[in-house]
Amino acid sequence: MNSYCLAFVSGEIMKLVKRFVLSMVVFYLILLIPSFSGSVCAQGMPPIQEQEFADAKAAVEEARRAKADKYALETLKQAQNLLLTADSARPSKDGVKFTQASRLARAYAELAKTIAELKSQEEKLAATREELEKARAEVDRLKKPQ
Repeated sequence: MNSYCLAFVSGEIMKLVKRFVLSMVVFYLILLIPSFSGSVCAQGMPPIQEQEFADAKAAVEEARRAKADKYALETLKQAQNLLLTADSARPSKDGVKFTQASRLARAYAELAKTIAELKSQEEKLAATREELEKARAEVDRLKKPQ
């Protein structure tokens, strides 16, 4: 009977130890999970704001492809500076500044692209007019009796 009591007591002690270890694990998980999730959230902005930033970056790239660095350099620089402003607002989690700078960067980039496209078309139009004048002059020269 003595060994039965000893086995019973040691079994109860083991249950208490398991319960204690399990409660400690749960306790630490409760403490640690919020801190991990906070660090994950601190890495960036909400997806919709990140999408606006990505759209602004894409708009700047489109403006570059449209030769905005040649035709609308100041406007393109403004867009690039606003992208830097948005990017610097990300670590501080300043969502308003991040979103405003992203939207403005996109607007300036689209403006730069439009200016570049317009000036490029103006150059093509001027070149076409010059060719047309040369052709008219050649036609007039050929019409004159020799």
